[in-house]
Amino acid sequence: MIKKLLNNQFHKVISYNGAVVFLKIISSFIVSKVSAVYLGPSGYALVGNFRNVLQGLLGVTSTGFESGVIKYISENKADTSEQKKVIVNVFALNLLICLCVCPFIFLFSEQLALYILKESRLAFVFKYLSIFFPLVSFSFLIVYIVKGFQKFKLYALLTSISNVLNAILTFVLVYFFNLEGALFAGFLIPVLSFVFAFVFRDIRSLLFQAFSGFKSISFKFFKAISVYLFMAIYSAILISLSYLFIRNSIIKAIDIETAGLWEAMNKIATFYMIFFSSLMTLYLLPKLSQNKTVGGYYHIMKAYFKTLIPVLVLSFLIVFFLRVFIVKVFLTNEFLEISDYFYLQLLGDFFKVIGFSLAYQFHAKKMVTAYMVTDAFLYGVFYLLSVFLITDFSLKGVFYAYLFSTFLYFILVLLFVYRMRYKYLPH
Repeated sequence: MIKKLLNNQFHKVISYNGAVVFLKIISSFIVSKVSAVYLGPSGYALVGNFRNVLQGLLGVTSTGFESGVIKYISENKADTSEQKKVIVNVFALNLLICLCVCPFIFLFSEQLALYILKESRLAFVFKYLSIFFPLVSFSFLIVYIVKGFQKFKLYALLTSISNVLNAILTFVLVYFFNLEGALFAGFLIPVLSFVFAFVFRDIRSLLFQAFSGFKSISFKFFKAISVYLFMAIYSAILISLSYLFIRNSIIKAIDIETAGLWEAMNKIATFYMIFFSSLMTLYLLPKLSQNKTVGGYYHIMKAYFKTLIPVLVLSFLIVFFLRVFIVKVFLTNEFLEISDYFYLQLLGDFFKVIGFSLAYQFHAKKMVTAYMVTDAFLYGVFYLLSVFLITDFSLKGVFYAYLFSTFLYFILVLLFVYRMRYKYLPH
């Protein structure tokens, strides 16, 4: 029984993912504690704004390739030449986009600093970001390619190195340079992760393929993967802008410290959400990409939810009952107010995880319309409800908005998957 469990691929993913999340929690503990002590709620808010901008930029460059890379590499397990083409083309297109984006970051650095960080003197942060951004983007691409090959152990090692660097570098930079250090840590850590990735022979081999096989560049592949790129760019822009606008709305309606409290809650949510999002990309997406029938889809999702839901419920119950301890340990007493909002955040995250799991069928089968409509609905409703409810319920209104929007998103995705099941899969 134990041997069978260990050989089960899903449980292997959970095991490696568990190790990654454990290190992530330790890393995040150090980062959160240092940031809370030296930056306070207001600093948290500004770092959150910068993180949203970085998230949007990565959506246009690297994270836009995640679903496509995993799909095409996993679909061509038996064809190494096709896998090589995927790697070469992804790096080439990524570099091209970076060369287009980076000059704009540099040229508009003052305007970005004024709107995002509220001080034009911080323009130098965006100038340095424009210089290092291609390496930031490459570091994420490497992880996506490793996920596509389903090299779970290597993925765990790469992510663990990134977490260790995150803890050490953030501590040093925030301790000595305060807010500026925290902002620099946001993009220097992926750069160093990219450098340290060369320790692994498999990574050196991947990069050698990427930079020695430019004859394999194919505009046909660019066209094929552009669907995934478009979907991810669309989603990244929606996420970045909605969270940026909501945070600025909190600053305007209440104050910057309250916006920092909301950002701290988002930060804590990322500690456990990374575990579930990794399960989707490491296990669920390759399975759905290879599936060809409706019956196969039901079988995959039944097995997936049978394991996922108990783990999800148990994890969220533990987080809820330890919420005060988590806030005190990861942050400071200044942030204790957010312990009152954990139940709303966790309920919203429950519906979000289930909804996102179902929505991975949109990625696997290129269901672009369904993806666009549901994502626009989720983030549009979240923003509009936040602006509306914050007037009557203050910060709690934003958490109400999050719960309502994720629940409605889950229902909408479920309807799309059910109504369109035979359009993209035979009986």
